[in-house]
Amino acid sequence: MSAGEADFGLEISRGVLAKFAMAAIGFAGSVVFARVLGPSGYGAFYILVTLVNILDNPVTGWGVACKKRITETGFSTSEALGSGLLGAVILPLVILPLTYVVNQYTSLYDLEGLFIPFSILFVAICLFASTNRILSARSNFAASDWSDTLRSLFTTPLQLGFVVLGLGAAGMAYGLALATALTVPYVLYRIGIKPEFPSRDTLSSISSYAKYSVPNGFIGTAQSRFDILLLGAVLASSSVGDYQVSMQLTLAGTFIGAVASKGLMARVSEHWSKDDREAVVTDLTNSLSYASILAIPIFFGAIAMPNDLLVTVFGPEYSGIGGVLVGLSLFRVLKVQSSQLKSTVAGLDRPDINTRIGLLVLVLNVGLGYLLLLEYGILGVVAATIISEIVRYVSLAYVIKQYLSSVPLFARPIRHQLFAGASMFVIVDQTHTKMGVSWWGELLLLIGLGGAIYFSVLVIISESFRVTVRGIFADARH
Repeated sequence: MSAGEADFGLEISRGVLAKFAMAAIGFAGSVVFARVLGPSGYGAFYILVTLVNILDNPVTGWGVACKKRITETGFSTSEALGSGLLGAVILPLVILPLTYVVNQYTSLYDLEGLFIPFSILFVAICLFASTNRILSARSNFAASDWSDTLRSLFTTPLQLGFVVLGLGAAGMAYGLALATALTVPYVLYRIGIKPEFPSRDTLSSISSYAKYSVPNGFIGTAQSRFDILLLGAVLASSSVGDYQVSMQLTLAGTFIGAVASKGLMARVSEHWSKDDREAVVTDLTNSLSYASILAIPIFFGAIAMPNDLLVTVFGPEYSGIGGVLVGLSLFRVLKVQSSQLKSTVAGLDRPDINTRIGLLVLVLNVGLGYLLLLEYGILGVVAATIISEIVRYVSLAYVIKQYLSSVPLFARPIRHQLFAGASMFVIVDQTHTKMGVSWWGELLLLIGLGGAIYFSVLVIISESFRVTVRGIFADARH
C-alpha cells in the first residue's frame, strides 16, 4: 500500500508513541554510560557518532531520493529499494578510505584505536538509514519510528555488555553498530517488497533528485551542529551543557511534527504525481494544524517556570539560564512548522528550492550567531537561531503560496492551541508563584496541571481537535 492510502492521523499517533518510547530508553542509557565512562570516554563516543552523522549524508541523501521516487506513480518500488541498498553498500567503500586518509594527514580528530569501530558503525548506520527512509515512504510509515525504537531497545544492553568487557568508547560503538545491524532485517520485512537491481533509467532518475537531497542533508546537519560547535569554540564547555539540557527539555515538542513531516513528503509526492492538488492542500493543512500541538504548551510552560524546570531536572548548576530554555522552546515551535513546509517542497519535486533556502539560513545563522555571541553570549546564539528559523519559515511559506495558494498557514487549530497555551500559562504561573517548586513532586504536579488545562481548553473550544481525536481512536479500534 502506498503512503497516499495510509491513515495519516493513526500513523502519526503510532510514530509519536515510538518517539516517546525511544526518548525514554535513550535518556536512561545516557545516564548510565555518562557515569560509567566519565566525560572523556563518553565524549569520545559522541565524537564518533557526530562524525558518522556528518559523513553519512551522501548515503542518507541517496536514500531520500529513493524515497521520493518510490512515491511517484509508475516508478518501480523494487528497483527503488535496490537502488537504496546499492548506495548503502557502494558509497561507504568510497567514503571510508577518504576519511582514513584525511584523518591521517590532518589529525583533526584523534581516532587512534577507534577507526575500526567507526567503520563498522558507519556501514551499519548507512544500511539502516537508507532502508528506513524507504520504509517511511510506505503506508505504514510509523513503522520507521518503531524500527528506531527497536534499535534503541537493542542498543543499551549491547553497549553495556561491551563496556563491561572493558572496551570503553569502542564498545559503545560496537554495541550501537550491532543493534543497528540487527534492526535492518526488521526494516526490510516491514517494507514488504523484494529489491531488484536498478536499471540505468532508474538510477538516472534517482540521481537527478539526489544531487539536491545530498547537499540538503549536509546543510541540515551543519546547521543543527553549528550552535554547539560555536559555543564550544568561543565560550566555555559549560555553555554547551547549558544549551544541550535546554534542547533536551524541549525535545518532546518536536515528536508530532517530526513524524508528520516524514510521512507528509511521501504523501505530497504521490498526490502531486497524480495531479491531485486538493489532496496535497488537505494533507499540508492537517500537518500544519497539529505539528505544534506539543511544542506550544512546552513553550508556555517554559515561560511560566524556566529556572525551576532546569534546576529540578538537571541540578542547581543549571540555574540562571531560563532565558535559553524559553528561547529554544520558541525555536521548536517555529521549527516544527517550517519542517512541514520543507517536506512539502521536497514532495513537490523541488529539492533545489530547499537547497537555496538552506544555504541562506546556514550563512545567516553562522554570521549572525557569531556576532551576537560576542555581544550577548549564549543568549545571542539562541537569538540568531530563532531569527534564522523565522527567515526559513517565511521563505518556505512564500514558495508554498506560489504552488498552493489556498493553504492556510495560520489555521484555526493553531489559534486554538495558542489560546489554550496562554490560558495554561496564566493558571500555572499564578500557582507556581504561590507554591514554588522544591522537589520533583511539586514540579510534576504543575506539569500535570498545565497539561490538563491545555487539553481541556482544546477539547472545549476546538471542534477540529475533538473530531481528530475521535477519528484516531476509531481507526485504532478498527
